[in-house]
Parts: sequence; structure tokens; C-alpha cells
Amino acid sequence: MKDISRRDFIKYCGVGALGLVLKPNLIYGNVPDGQRASDVIQCFHENATSGSTINESVVQIMMDESIKTLTGISSVGEAWKSIFPGITENSVISIKVNTINHYLPTHPQFVERIINGLVQMPFGGPNFPRNNVIVWDRTNTELMQAGYTIYDGSDPDTARCFGTNHSGIGHNYSMPLDVDGVTSYPSRILTDMTDFLINAAVLKDHVGAQITLTMKNHYGSVNNPGQLHNGYSYTCNPDIPALNQQIRDVIVPNHIQKIFIVDALFGSYSGGPSGFPNFTPNKLLMSFDPVACDFHGQHVINEERALHQLPALSAPHIPTAAGSPYNLGTMDVNLIEINNPPGVNELAKSAVSNGSIQVTPNPFSKRTTILLSANERSPVYIDLINPAGRVVDRIFAGSLTPGDHRIEYILRKKVAAGNYFIKVHGNGGNVVKKVTIIN
Repeated sequence: MKDISRRDFIKYCGVGALGLVLKPNLIYGNVPDGQRASDVIQCFHENATSGSTINESVVQIMMDESIKTLTGISSVGEAWKSIFPGITENSVISIKVNTINHYLPTHPQFVERIINGLVQMPFGGPNFPRNNVIVWDRTNTELMQAGYTIYDGSDPDTARCFGTNHSGIGHNYSMPLDVDGVTSYPSRILTDMTDFLINAAVLKDHVGAQITLTMKNHYGSVNNPGQLHNGYSYTCNPDIPALNQQIRDVIVPNHIQKIFIVDALFGSYSGGPSGFPNFTPNKLLMSFDPVACDFHGQHVINEERALHQLPALSAPHIPTAAGSPYNLGTMDVNLIEINNPPGVNELAKSAVSNGSIQVTPNPFSKRTTILLSANERSPVYIDLINPAGRVVDRIFAGSLTPGDHRIEYILRKKVAAGNYFIKVHGNGGNVVKKVTIIN
């Protein structure tokens, strides 16, 4: 079970209903007068990072707990499925990331945690295909510099990743967007390839707009972000709200954008948007409301700025986005805090009994069996890793019941012969077995 602080719902602006069982019914659209405050999940774990390293298994628990809490559904797969009305196993979900600053991007390890939840969505047979997920931003180069691998079309069992400038994609010049008098053209990934959209942003300040979070993330969705900084004032207001309103109202089908998530494992409180991260919140933010999400993200940055005797930021585009004619959300926030989810510590102790696994046969060519024993029910992730430490294939992601387990692994990817590692990891607990792949 999650550990939610006494401040289950902390509303630091406006009036709204209290109570953990009440959930908002907001989409990326108009917020009518009298709408209750919007839930924003803030999940923190002190072990989410170690120095500059992201502890992926810890972040997985944070992601899973956040989506379950936001939706009120205890199954990770069902929780994700509930936010995509009408979704089928043939639908495409795209994840818009921010990679313009490769020192502080939406991290690939963070996005993989989202994908691990999406592929648990049930459809009465096989779960949601990993290949039906597209991770995207402006350019292939920016994605690669941030640590992403561009999809080459050879593996039908992996998520696709590419930029708008990828061969055969580009911008949709038949769908002009009127962004406060400036004509912008959206990525064809957004208009032609996406059934449902996840906005996965990053936490950083901005010299002009003051903050870069979910709404400004869409500057990477159009062909001319440099023109959307409101001339010499450089505040991006009302350009940011205008762009988001156009994406909501012009791109068909309407309301394809369903959830807003901020990678706040690392952040920038001053000197952004370029340069290295300069603080480590170890947090994940999640909401159905972009205004509420960004308003709270600004609050997180301002808490750190206060520690350094810096004045608070107050991005003008946030209240503009909340008001008419944009009506993108509300600044009334019900903050739901999840602090140090206990499943992390439990899994570290119980993921694999005796800290050992068996792989047979080893060496193997296309097929092998992984044998392990779990002490109690716990989520486990198993990866094939190359000698450079890069994940080559996700073997297993799910929950193991107490007892012995046989996990059959069929190698469907084309990999070079040689030594690899099979890594079984939970939150804080890892077991690694060296294996040899032969052709």
C-alpha cells in the first residue's frame, strides 16, 4: 500500500473538495465554473536517484503508485487503460518528451517506466503492444543526445522513438494553427500517428517564460518555436496558452492529450533552460490538468529558490492559460503527496530469495529459462543488458507471487554473439547473472 502523508490533499490556492476517494473528471479542455480543484500527484522517494544515476526500479514503483492514486484503481494496467476512453490493442499512444537540453531532458529511464505501465493494459488476450507506443520530440539528434535510441524498424516488440525530422514524417502543412496571430504547423506524429497523447515534461526554469513544464513542452510540437516567445518581451505569454488551446481544439480527434507527467527527478531552479541540473527533487508529478500540474511544478522550483534567497517565479502564462479564452485548466490544486512508497523497501528485501537466479541453458542462442524464487508478492523487472550497461531487451515486467518461478525467454532481437547480463531488479534490490549468447 502507498504511504500518503497527512497532507493527503493540500490546497494552497482556492476552494475545493477534500477526500481521497474523490477524483477529478478533467480532460485537456475547458474547466467549467464551479469545477472542484484539480488533483496533482507528487510522488517522492529519497532513493529515486543516486548521484547522477536514476534508480529505475524505484522510479517504477513511484510511477505505478502515482497512476493508481490518480485514478483510484488498484491495478496498474487497468489504471492506465481507464484514462484512454475507447482504446483498443491497435491504438497508438505517443509520449511527447523534452530533449532540447540533453543535460536535463525527460530521461529515457523515466519514460520507460511509463511504457512499462502501458504494456500492462489488458485487452482480453495479449496486453498492449510495446510497438504501439511512440516516444518523440523535434529531432532525432536531440533525442539521441538525451540517451534515446532511434527506432530502426527491426524490432516489433519495442517502443518506437523518432523526431519530427525523421524521414517520412515532418510537419503537417495542411493543418495551420493560429498561435496568437503566428501560424504554426504541428508535427505529423501528433496529427497523423497519435490516438492518445501523454505529455512527459521536465522541471526547469526559463529565462523568459520563467518555467518550462508541460504546456511549454509543446513548443517542440510545432515547426517554429523560436517565433513563439512574444517578441522582445520573451515571456511566451500568451503564446504558450494559445498553442496549447490550438492543439486541443484544432487537432483531430479532439482531446487526444490525456495526462501530464513531469520528470522532476532532477531540476533547474536558476539559469535554465540550458545547462546542467542544479537540484535533485527526486519527485514525479502527475495530473489530468496541465495548468494545475505546471502551477505546482512552479511551486516546487520556488521552494528551492527560497532556499537560495532567490525571488519566487510567477510565470504569466499560467494564469493566462487558466482564464478565458483558453480555459486550459485551473490553479486550484489538491496536492496528493506520496512519500517513500513502502513497496520500495519491501521489494529490496524480497524480490529474489537468497539473491540468486539460474539461467538454463547458458550459453544459449534463441531461448533460455530463468529460474528464481520470491519470498512474497512483489513487482519484478528482468532485463537483458549488454557489457556497456545498456538495456537490450525487457524480458519481464510484472508481479511475482511467493514461490518458485520459471520465466521462459525467447530472444527475438538480432544481437551480436558475446557476453551479456540478465538483471533482475526490484526497488533497491538487484541480482545480475552473466550469460553468453551464441549464434
